[in-house]
Amino acid sequence: FEGLVKSVTGNEEYKFGDLTRATLNTAGSVMTYSEKSLSVLRDHNIHELIELMSVFWNKSMNEEERKEAFTTCVYLGAVTVLAYNFVANFMSGMVFAAAWAKTSMAAGVSPLSPGVWGKFLDTKSSLDLFFGGPCLPARAIITIPWFFVYRKFVVSAASRSPLREKYPVINRYMSLILSWLVANIALVSGVTFLMVKMLSVLT
Repeated sequence: FEGLVKSVTGNEEYKFGDLTRATLNTAGSVMTYSEKSLSVLRDHNIHELIELMSVFWNKSMNEEERKEAFTTCVYLGAVTVLAYNFVANFMSGMVFAAAWAKTSMAAGVSPLSPGVWGKFLDTKSSLDLFFGGPCLPARAIITIPWFFVYRKFVVSAASRSPLREKYPVINRYMSLILSWLVANIALVSGVTFLMVKMLSVLT
């Protein structure tokens, strides 16, 4: 584990427990586990979270704290899935825009014109054959750096919610749903629409 953290952080003097002690000192001695986990999720890297969870789980967790640790792990997993979904949706939007432009150029009219929609779907299916399964590794690679940005966005939404203090678990789920609606649906749809409009002008 020390070798892994050294390679990630570039700190050759790292010893097991250093990051955990630093994280706990930063989080503060008097803080609920819900507040602490939100702070760690927002301000620290994944290897710190893994070590922190290991210490909590093995040395100093009661039943309530175990539930909080489990919730945090599930929350982190959900953020990972949503980050990948954003990348996949964005690439699907690029395929949609490219198929729209290609069909418009070939037919000379919009894909919404009578008799052209089927050609658009055929073109999109052909592009999906390449940008679908074969590009799965590319989507996974892009997700890795994007995850850290998406994580901060989700946790920032949870930290600002009025539900944060009274309903911390519900607040986390709501932050996931809100992030999915804003980023994965609204933002991707808006960017796709702009790409279609720009390519339509160019063609």
